Amino acid sequence: MAEQTTKPAASRAKRPRKAAAAVSAPVVAEPALPRGRTAALDPREQHELLHRGVSLFNGVRYWHAHEAWETLWRAAPDDERDFYQGLIMVAAGLLHLQRRNLRGSRNKLSEGVARLRPYMPTHRGIFVDEVVVRAERILAEMNDGRLPYLIPPVIRFVEPDAPDAGRA
Repeated sequence: MAEQTTKPAASRAKRPRKAAAAVSAPVVAEPALPRGRTAALDPREQHELLHRGVSLFNGVRYWHAHEAWETLWRAAPDDERDFYQGLIMVAAGLLHLQRRNLRGSRNKLSEGVARLRPYMPTHRGIFVDEVVVRAERILAEMNDGRLPYLIPPVIRFVEPDAPDAGRA
């Protein structure tokens, strides 16, 4: 019988320990943001993105409005996130309606209305109640089994240049 030979296990050389780091100024790490969140935006940038989103929404460019508001939503403090997400969902619901996807439209409009309702009647200078009422009318038509004729809703501002009118 042949003698069985085994290879000796490869020995792992120990890594040399790093020398203690020289004392230097402490590194201040920024607080970690939750996944998908971004750093807060300055008020001017918030104002511009909100207005750009409204302009795109009113121009029936729902996807582009959604994108502008998503930037705000990612950077918004917790008490503002539902407001922006509500606008995003209403825009998504109207986009689905344009594409004749009634199920998607119904779902997104319903979710958007639920998120916007606490911000009624106005928030961030927007007549939120008008957006909610219009979305509810579209939902009612769909729930009655009718395909709504989409007369695009328009988002109006309380004051055209008011960055923070309404609920604070």
